[in-house]
Amino acid sequence: MTTSGDLAALLGGASVVRAHADIRDWADPHATLAAWSTGPWAAEAAAGDPGAFGMPNAPYTDETRQWLDLNRDRAREERGSYLIVKDGPRWWSGTNSGTEPESTVEACATLRVWLRPQALTRALDLSLEREERSRLIVRAVARGDNAYAPALAPLGWGASHWELVVDPVRGVLLGTTAYAGDTVFRRVEADMDLDVDLADSLFAPPG
Repeated sequence: MTTSGDLAALLGGASVVRAHADIRDWADPHATLAAWSTGPWAAEAAAGDPGAFGMPNAPYTDETRQWLDLNRDRAREERGSYLIVKDGPRWWSGTNSGTEPESTVEACATLRVWLRPQALTRALDLSLEREERSRLIVRAVARGDNAYAPALAPLGWGASHWELVVDPVRGVLLGTTAYAGDTVFRRVEADMDLDVDLADSLFAPPG
C-alpha cells in the first residue's frame, strides 16, 4: 500500500454498509478563519470574527452519536437533545420531546463520508505517511481548486492538507485532521462499530 493509486483504490472500494459512531468534532475557530483566508469567504474571514460564521470565540467540541444503514437508506443522529431520523424518504427532526416529520436536514454527514470516501479520491491527492497501530495515516492535499468541494465539508474546508486515518482492510475513514500550514484547525475522532446489526427501533418515528 505505497502508491497514491493503491490508496485511491482502497478508499474507492470501501464497502461497509452499517455502522455506529460516537463522534467528537473539535475545532479552533480562529485557526479556521486562517484556513479560509484565501477561499470564497476570504473577506469575511479576514475580519477575524468567528461569530460571523456561527462559531464561538474559543476552541470547542461538538459531540454526536450516529447510526447509518446504507443498504436500507436509514440514518439516526443525536446531537445532545436534538434528534434526526431518516427511514428511506421519511424524515423527522427536532428535540427528543418534540419531533416534527418531513425534515430535510441531512443526517450522519460525517459517517456517510467515512463509510463511502469515494468522492474524496476525486478531490484529493493521497500519499501514505506511515502505518500506526494497524491503521494507515494518509496525507491528503486538495487537487486543483477542490479545497472547498462539498465532499470535504465533514473534514474541514480550506485546509492546506488533511491527515486521514484509514482502515487498511475495509478502506473506511476512522478519523481526520485538517491543517492550516502547521496548525490544526479541525480534528474529528470517533469510537466506531462497523458492520453491526442495527435495531429497527433506532429508525422508527420518534414517539
